[in-house]
Amino acid sequence: MTDDSAPQASQQSVDDAPEMLIKPGQKFATPTPGDADRVFYESLYQQKPESVMAQNFVIEYGLLPDDEHKTLYKTYITRKRNPSQSISPIKKEKKIKIKSQIIDDTGGDTGFSGKGGSEGVGVGAL
Repeated sequence: MTDDSAPQASQQSVDDAPEMLIKPGQKFATPTPGDADRVFYESLYQQKPESVMAQNFVIEYGLLPDDEHKTLYKTYITRKRNPSQSISPIKKEKKIKIKSQIIDDTGGDTGFSGKGGSEGVGVGAL
């Protein structure tokens, strides 16, 4: 006995739910407002609208209002056609020169007398 009414995966593709998709470039069904990924990417997009990662998510999941979606979709398509321009500029790290200090640890007192005697672990009780 198989149950054909088993719940589908939470992330539906375009083929699974074409009636739910109404925006160009949308690949997945729009997640619920409480979905953790949606909350993260929406807040990222609000804080850094230039974030390529956030732009891709809001386009592919159809989270923006129609007019804003159409404007951003043009950028999305341009980036998809020419991926070399989509790379974010990488900040160059400053090189810090560190002077090496070599410590001479070959000489000096190590704290051991070298005499066998009764020195050692566990011998104190004798």
